[in-house]
Amino acid sequence: MTSRHGDLVGRRQELADLRSTLGSARLVTLTGPGGIGKTTLARAAAADHGRARREETWVLDLADLVDADLLGHSVAGVIGVQARGASADEVAAAVADRAGLLVLDGCEAMLDAAVSLVAALLAAAPRLRVLATSHQQLGVTGEVVVPVGPLPAEDAQALFATRAATALPSFRLTDDNAVAIARLCEALDGVPLAVELAAARILVLSPQGILERLDDRQRLLVKGARDAPARQRSLRASLEASHELCTPDEQLLWARLSVFTGGFPLEAAEEVCAGDGLDAGDVLDLVDGLLDKSVLTREDDGASYVRFRMLDSLREYARETLTEDQVQAARARHLAWYADLVGTAAAGFFGPGQATSYRTLRREHANLREALRYAVADPRHAAQALEIVAALEPWWAVTGRVSEARHWLARACDAADARPDTRVRALALAGWTATLQGDPDAGRSLLEKADAVVAEHPVDDATRGRLLVARSLEASWRGAPDEALVSLEQAVAAAHASGDRMLEVTAVLVLGLSHAFVGDLDRAGVTLQACVDLTEPVGEVHVRSYALSALGMLALLRADADTAADLERRALVMSAELGDRSATAFVLEVLAWVAAAERRTERAATLLGAADAHWRHLGVDPDAVPYLSANRRLSEERAGIDRGTPAFRTAFARGAALPEDEVLALALDRTVEATTPAEEQVPLTRRELEVAQLVGRGLSNREVAEELFISQRTVETHVDNILRKLGFGSRTQVAAWVVELAARRP
Repeated sequence: MTSRHGDLVGRRQELADLRSTLGSARLVTLTGPGGIGKTTLARAAAADHGRARREETWVLDLADLVDADLLGHSVAGVIGVQARGASADEVAAAVADRAGLLVLDGCEAMLDAAVSLVAALLAAAPRLRVLATSHQQLGVTGEVVVPVGPLPAEDAQALFATRAATALPSFRLTDDNAVAIARLCEALDGVPLAVELAAARILVLSPQGILERLDDRQRLLVKGARDAPARQRSLRASLEASHELCTPDEQLLWARLSVFTGGFPLEAAEEVCAGDGLDAGDVLDLVDGLLDKSVLTREDDGASYVRFRMLDSLREYARETLTEDQVQAARARHLAWYADLVGTAAAGFFGPGQATSYRTLRREHANLREALRYAVADPRHAAQALEIVAALEPWWAVTGRVSEARHWLARACDAADARPDTRVRALALAGWTATLQGDPDAGRSLLEKADAVVAEHPVDDATRGRLLVARSLEASWRGAPDEALVSLEQAVAAAHASGDRMLEVTAVLVLGLSHAFVGDLDRAGVTLQACVDLTEPVGEVHVRSYALSALGMLALLRADADTAADLERRALVMSAELGDRSATAFVLEVLAWVAAAERRTERAATLLGAADAHWRHLGVDPDAVPYLSANRRLSEERAGIDRGTPAFRTAFARGAALPEDEVLALALDRTVEATTPAEEQVPLTRRELEVAQLVGRGLSNREVAEELFISQRTVETHVDNILRKLGFGSRTQVAAWVVELAARRP
């Protein structure tokens, strides 16, 4: 963006779109929260309009007026006409023959007066256009509302560099400071005012120093231009201006909503924020009011869900308006709501609702983290944290967040008041995740603690079954497969007795794999097929995709590479649709063995690289997993693959770096050209196509960022580009396009 007189930095597409909109609409209103860059964009659009149309343009900042009664006089004065009086009709009559663009900046300062005057101007002056900026739309007939969002990551960084160089001419963007600047702009949500104010601190702080002081951003970001309006001279002044526009009830809801991180659904707001002066029935209208005033933004998939979000600066400002007791009360209600959400989602882990449960948890992941962070830090809630983490056991594996599960378990496992069943489930989960991630000593120690709890307290069948499954995994890693089989037979029986179907099919799956590990392929095949038969009728995907992949592995061991490849591809389609990182890793691994058996060495090496990247995302070293490493070595030896050759290393590195869509294309034995229609049909870059596919699966921008290990701001830029290139206006259209694209593939 710009200062009041500087050149535009970024917003080129917005400026072009605004030029087009002003060509057909007589009233355009730029909306958005304070500091988002409405003023700068409006002034740039006015200059652009004047050059393109050779018309006059006039700019009036309503924040400079002290009285709404002065608005009419000021408009007449800036246009250069004499009006009989200051009423809307009198001013409109005076400008009736004028042609040009009038910019009314900051209409929220006197909204009612601005609405009356604009309506009169448009009715009386047919050649006059109005470009307004406001925290909320005017609501005048014919108005076109254009929301202004944060700057994309690259533009925010360019803005910082430009403003920093203005303050300190010797400043340059370098490899040494680029990372800090990128993180700083992301932490500031790409809000232009905040970025500019941060850049102004470059005289006394390095970019890293500014980043480290952002905990107190409202005191840090106060050095605005002296010629800027008062509301633009500090971040706090901008936030206070937004706050003053809200009613007392809206201010109270805004403050309580600050407990959420990464957005929230309406139902959560009604449950967490109601009470103590706010009726749950009023929350809907208050959310609507905060949306209208640009405190909140809306995101949806066009069909199944709507969520709301606020910028971090707005959230932190509102949090300061609460007392510590009020913050703690809100956080406790927030924890309770998300604990209930986890319980509901976990109930859907087995059956046709599995994908829906995972989508819900993906959307709410940031809030789950916030709830757990609060819970593990307070001894009164640590037991509840254990219950949440243990209930999410399949989720951690499916989404590849095994390390995160270990993090929360390590902080909460010593909760003194946790029920014995909860402690054992948590310790079992902690034990097998530690083992999986190459820390068998820690895993064994945790399982011994679980055994000690069971020795002192009776536990239910489901808890005992989970501990037995964890014990079997530890035994397999320790090289005691017979011991693992005994534990698993007992686990299947305990799970069946408990009625926990998800636990039962998991135990059956691991039992089938264990039979394969000891070389009993017939029993392994029967057991794994039983797992498929248990899961298929109810629409379960996670365990079934693993079982199909394991059956493919058995087919390969019987030298039936064609059947193996078919089973792996079936499994891969299922795991990819679910977003199952762990099952996908296993499928890619087996497909690499299939390629090795077929003497397709380059393909095998590339798939091994892709599998390795997925395993390491899980925190797993595949060469440290006994059965995986043994089969890798065996398949490579049979194919004559030498890992030390440049060709292998090149192909392996290429596979590890492939984006998700190309991994799937490779694994399904399609060329990239075959999976991607002609350029004129798909005008997206590889990364944009990858983002579009994740959007099509229902993931939010934050969830896409987590899946691809990029910033949310970068994802937002990609989504904007996707919508623009495809000519769409919603994520729902993107999702439909992705489905159509998949249907066109051979």
